[in-house]
Amino acid sequence: MLEVELDIFSGMPNPAWVLSKRQEKTLYELLSAEPSQISPVPILSKQFGLGYRGLIVRRIKTDEGVWDKAVSARRTPFPNEFRIGIKMAKKDSAADWLVKTASRQGARLADEVRAVVSRGVALVPRSRGPVDPTAKINRKRVEEAEVAVDVPYKPGAEIHETWWACGSNYFSANAHFFNDPAHVTRNNCYCFASNHMPDIRYARPGRRGGRPATSITCGGVIDGLRADGWKDGCEPNALTIVLVIWPNNDYHFYRLVTGGPYWWWGHKPGGTPAKYTDDCGHSIFQYQGKGYAPNNICRGNYTDFCGYFYQNNWTAFVA
Repeated sequence: MLEVELDIFSGMPNPAWVLSKRQEKTLYELLSAEPSQISPVPILSKQFGLGYRGLIVRRIKTDEGVWDKAVSARRTPFPNEFRIGIKMAKKDSAADWLVKTASRQGARLADEVRAVVSRGVALVPRSRGPVDPTAKINRKRVEEAEVAVDVPYKPGAEIHETWWACGSNYFSANAHFFNDPAHVTRNNCYCFASNHMPDIRYARPGRRGGRPATSITCGGVIDGLRADGWKDGCEPNALTIVLVIWPNNDYHFYRLVTGGPYWWWGHKPGGTPAKYTDDCGHSIFQYQGKGYAPNNICRGNYTDFCGYFYQNNWTAFVA
């Protein structure tokens, strides 16, 4: 028995459905004709952006069905979990065909989601500058921001203390910690923002505090953050995070990972690797007002900027 997961959200659960026996047979035929379409689920060598990241196919039950029998007969069996849609198919795309099976199997894909999928996998272009806080920076070549958010705050957002004004912060540029192959697919953007690796793939703001976010709006998710202990102003030993929203679909977080003079930010798109660059390949740091931060970077469909939030690193946990 095969389950298909459309990997598109960062915080919310991805759409998923189970294939019929006939669909299993078709998928086997498509992949047998072109097995190069298969990629491992964690791909540390590629930088994924916010948005569509292909489909994950996993074998969730042995049932002596079409897939089981066909795979068992292969000299080199297909893995029990794999990703497709990253590599371009030469002929018939298994990924494109799989997306079409969603509605037949009762999985509703919103029109906005289908539109994002139709544009293809979101891979980040190679950065033109340093890609992490350990890199040497030529201060004379720090970029002026080319991308701006026209309306930085949306309804439900609040003007909070600016992140550079806090005097007691906790910084940790620890993308490598969250990118451990054993854990990278099991923790989402909220886990990274909270500096907590609980292996909860769909950690949700408010669940730990008993008031999980119910609406995917600035106001709805902020209510969940407050239940989990996040504040609007500076805290001792504080993590500093930013919330952005893909309206009515998903939420995403960024965390401030270093202090001055460069002020680097990091984030983790869903179950893919954490990084310090945005969807356009810009390095997310600022030096003396120049450069990029979450309010002026490429964020794809996550257009609503909801503000900055703070919590002591010792009390920031997710569920």
